[in-house]
Amino acid sequence: MGFVDKHDDKGRMTSNSSQHASLSNDEANHAGSFLFKPFLTFDDQVEHLIEQGFSIDDRKSAVEALSSLNYYRLRGYWMTLDVSAEAGDMIPFRMVLDISMIDDAFRLWLWSSIAPIELKLRSQFAYCLGENCGPDAHLHADNFRDEGAYRHSYSNYARECTREKKNGVPCVIHNLHRYGELPIWSAVEVMSFGTLSSLYGNLINDGNLNPGSSKAVGDIARSFGVRPSIAKSWMQHLSMIRNICGHHARFYNRVMKIRPKMLRQDSQWASDKEFPTFLVIKRLYEHSWPERWAEMASELGRIVDRYPSVDLAPMGFPKTWREVLGVPKTDAGSEAAA
Repeated sequence: MGFVDKHDDKGRMTSNSSQHASLSNDEANHAGSFLFKPFLTFDDQVEHLIEQGFSIDDRKSAVEALSSLNYYRLRGYWMTLDVSAEAGDMIPFRMVLDISMIDDAFRLWLWSSIAPIELKLRSQFAYCLGENCGPDAHLHADNFRDEGAYRHSYSNYARECTREKKNGVPCVIHNLHRYGELPIWSAVEVMSFGTLSSLYGNLINDGNLNPGSSKAVGDIARSFGVRPSIAKSWMQHLSMIRNICGHHARFYNRVMKIRPKMLRQDSQWASDKEFPTFLVIKRLYEHSWPERWAEMASELGRIVDRYPSVDLAPMGFPKTWREVLGVPKTDAGSEAAA
């Protein structure tokens, strides 16, 4: 344990100095020949944490935490902390656990907030594409800009359909038995959010090339209150976020590989960090479910207030994040961003 990593000024890992055996070296394939660090027991890991600059008041609790949350999972959370045994100021290990816990809470919040958006996209994609291109629109490559990308998406859909057939899903069994394929309104129910967002993002949006597909793209976007380029970007971004949540991966202090396009009014908040995700969700709810956003915003505020020691700056949160997102302040609230 304990590779020596280098980080940039935002706390993101840029490189590490751990040694790796070359995969092209036949000797590296023999058991025990990789130049890995030695195995450490949970007690050894606690000692290593202390050596790195963490203070641990309750050793038993630290061991329990490490046994439940992998050392390297927790390691991702302290990249933003100035941890150095030489500095003399020990950092409470509790701070790392708090970051982990707020990350858990954020993922649950995101999961529940993205669900209605995904379901609405399913409904709108099926309705608008079925209305303008027919019930078998998803089966025709000429409705999509990039045929290669379409083939990839269709392959994913076919795999998802086969899985649901094996699981005995009634609507799948019925339609396959009767038609040999699923109509668009049934197909969307077996598609993952990733497949659905990829297909939507690939629809032709040029009326001269395909008027039906182009109208469907516009109709779907209008149902979310934005123009097509924004809707496509947001759905692809939120699909990535949902996957992060679904795999229990780290969300805190993560570089977003798929950045959402921002509305002109929100352009100042554009970044490759997490804050734009919350703002995108807010904008979607303001249009589709305005009465629900107030409670969701309040819950987001309660999550942050439970962990006042956690810095939100590594997530791209500005000091005015509460005002921007419409999150009410509480008596215990604090502007956690630096």
